[in-house]
Amino acid sequence: MKLIADNMGRVTCAELFQPNGVFDATKQPDGSIRVVELVDVPVVKLVRTKEGFLLLPGKPDRKLIIRAVRADRDAR
Repeated sequence: MKLIADNMGRVTCAELFQPNGVFDATKQPDGSIRVVELVDVPVVKLVRTKEGFLLLPGKPDRKLIIRAVRADRDAR
């Protein structure tokens, strides 16, 4: 598949990229570009303060995060 960027450097392909998706693009040493979709794994519910800031309710549990990431990876 050949993709062409517009004058703003944007590349679109409805078959590959979902709307509002978040992707990481890295240029490889051989000149190719690797695009990886970033998946949000919800682990901790954020708390909104009166001022409108989002904060963690406490220290995040490392083991819980590791389990959530592994479960997401195994689901693919």
